[in-house]
Amino acid sequence: MKEYYVSCDRMKELERATDESGLSYYQMMENAGNIAANRINEITMATRQRPHPSERQLTARIYCGKGNNGGDGFVVARLLKQKGWDVSLVLVDGEPQTPDAITNYGLAKELGIPVADLGAKADRPDVVVDAIYGTGFHGRLREKGAAAAAEIADAKAAESVVFALDIPSGMGGDLTDESELDERCVKADHTVTFHAKKAVHLQDFAAKYCGQVIVADIGIVDDELDALPKQTAAELAEKEVYSFSDFVDIVAQLRAPDGCVWDRAQTHETLKKYLKEESGEVLEAIDNKDDENLCEELGDLLLQIVLNAQIGAEDGAFTMDDVIQGISEKMVRRHPWVFGDMEIDSIDENVSLWEQIKKKEKESK
Repeated sequence: MKEYYVSCDRMKELERATDESGLSYYQMMENAGNIAANRINEITMATRQRPHPSERQLTARIYCGKGNNGGDGFVVARLLKQKGWDVSLVLVDGEPQTPDAITNYGLAKELGIPVADLGAKADRPDVVVDAIYGTGFHGRLREKGAAAAAEIADAKAAESVVFALDIPSGMGGDLTDESELDERCVKADHTVTFHAKKAVHLQDFAAKYCGQVIVADIGIVDDELDALPKQTAAELAEKEVYSFSDFVDIVAQLRAPDGCVWDRAQTHETLKKYLKEESGEVLEAIDNKDDENLCEELGDLLLQIVLNAQIGAEDGAFTMDDVIQGISEKMVRRHPWVFGDMEIDSIDENVSLWEQIKKKEKESK
């Protein structure tokens, strides 16, 4: 199946329909900024933490345009400030012009968030946020936009992590031809796009500008997305080679209204005994040095994990993606001697540092 995306014009229609259905433009902006701020904080903390982390305050510089993309940036600034970050703003094209952006700029000023001039010298921030131009941008960057993109590039070269909101500035959301791309476009490490990917996010050439693309659900009403066909039971049955995502779809099908009665009846509590049984059978296969049986039993254990994740998704608590994201971040965070510049000399030192990191994480929680 092709990956779902929306055009910029379609996004405007969806926003208008969502506003008319009762979720205001202002609340959509708040939702967008909230998710972006949380992801910025989570990703930065995960990559920053070490066994002896610095207590230095994290810093962010947020470049805002005068439209609603800038409004999203003001929400991010306010929420990062409330999380304890040292935040500053740069108003690339002057003060905001849209009502919701004006409101959120006022809220940011009430918190005492300073505004720096474009081109002013400043220390390198930990994070730079590109909230200059969103889905309304097309063509080429003008003088101030190009100057802001150049500053962001300098910060990135100095090892600031760059986050773009919706689309890196200088890149049109509907762009499919690389020859039409402004080469001065912001190059982000992470792009938080709202509701769904835009056409440009699916282009191979966009990867070096967008980095990791994170799709954030901000409450948009989209019947077309809801009606998209999922893999049917018949389609899954016809496959000869299965991927992990196929397996997740199989478990979701088992839990569907027309799925398996037994699977649909399960809860986290009822699955506890099976999780214990399957774990024991994995251990037994290891003890017996039976690789063929171990492969089978690991699959049975994986079923229990995916079933629990599917139940979590149905309850609105967490998804399989959340499980994978969490354990991936933890492994990177707890192995600075693999994913960082730390060096160790022995297994004992490895274990000791792991425990130090683990203890520090628990204390921070």
